[in-house]
Amino acid sequence: MRKLRNLLVVSGLLFFASASVQEAHLLKESDHRKIGKEIAECIEAKIKEKGRFKAEEKLRDALGKWTKKKPFKNKDPLFATADLGACLWHSMGYDKKKITKGKVKSKTVADNPYGYDIEYCVWAPSKYRAKSGPYPLVLCIPEAGQRTFDHLIEDWALGDLRSSTILAAVSMPEDVSAWTELGSPGKPGGYANLMLVFKEVTQSYAVDFDQIFLAGKGAGVAAALQLAELAPDRFAGVIGRTGDAGEVSHENFRNLPVFFAGGGQQATAFAEAMEEAGFAEAVTRPEALEEDVLAWILATRRRSYPQEISLRPRLPFPNKAYWLEIPHTEEVEGRMIHGKLDPATNEITITAKHVSSVTIYFNDLMLDLDLPVTVVCNGVRNEDVIPRNFTTMMHLIYFGRNDAGRFYTASREYDIPRVEEEDEG
Repeated sequence: MRKLRNLLVVSGLLFFASASVQEAHLLKESDHRKIGKEIAECIEAKIKEKGRFKAEEKLRDALGKWTKKKPFKNKDPLFATADLGACLWHSMGYDKKKITKGKVKSKTVADNPYGYDIEYCVWAPSKYRAKSGPYPLVLCIPEAGQRTFDHLIEDWALGDLRSSTILAAVSMPEDVSAWTELGSPGKPGGYANLMLVFKEVTQSYAVDFDQIFLAGKGAGVAAALQLAELAPDRFAGVIGRTGDAGEVSHENFRNLPVFFAGGGQQATAFAEAMEEAGFAEAVTRPEALEEDVLAWILATRRRSYPQEISLRPRLPFPNKAYWLEIPHTEEVEGRMIHGKLDPATNEITITAKHVSSVTIYFNDLMLDLDLPVTVVCNGVRNEDVIPRNFTTMMHLIYFGRNDAGRFYTASREYDIPRVEEEDEG
């Protein structure tokens, strides 16, 4: 198991060496902590609806001091995407959170707007320390009828996995058909359960936002795949254990790898469809053990800013993935959008059907925002200067669009002309 432990060390160091594998940090961790504290005060002021303007002015002033540091050479501090992501991670104040270590802890979601209890169980390594993080997180969906506590005890028992990973087992509604429903006040839905646990755990534990995985067992495998396609940019990958893939489409998995430890014909068909489309890897390993699952986790990271995005939208979700978002409109057969970015030409190309407009989120890991950006929508060229925008950045932080490994500093909405196929339809 020494190799697995070495992989963990590398995985943990990657964050502080590079919040995204695409760019190294320009500043020290102490700089990230200072700005993180200012971001935390902005978030608190936003929640309390008091003192937000003053807190944001303090943050602006603190960021302004970066321009005097040698790596910046008087550049706009918002160009440093990886550093900003690290600041956001430190804003969580993980080292101040009281965490139960080395045993499975049963919990109930505290901030739940839906009016019914959402229970989950969480495990943190016995030697967990926020400063030793960030840690991979696996959000686990148990088999139908299996308690979340038993699922973590029985199905995630490998010592190396427990010493290196945060595990959270999410309870699903009693009705299995509701596991992939969104949920609403008084009406349980698997998506609501999952995302509320996601939020609570990532706010409490020192999580690596580029290594959050969704895993299902038995009937939970199909549920995990269907839930992941609703928010593909939230996860580094999906894990299926001793269960089949169900009828889920692979269309929203261009950048979302899958590992089937077990599975049947539908899992095989899903993996083959992924390979044929040229999408992310889908591994099928019927004989895979927990050691194999852990090795895959440690070797897999989220593609935060993929160069190509394919999205098959549905109502009400998904309507966004990674750096693009489209409006909620009626569901139309054949509705789709594809985005491709080319850093060499500072250009993004959008092709879409039955989509009237698109919002694109930008940062300097994607394109050089000091130069004009070209966006081509169904053949129509738009050339703009896209200014980095503090207000946009903060809005995306407040509403959870930015996280420590997926961070945007600008946005722009573009009209998408109709294509001939739409007129013929």
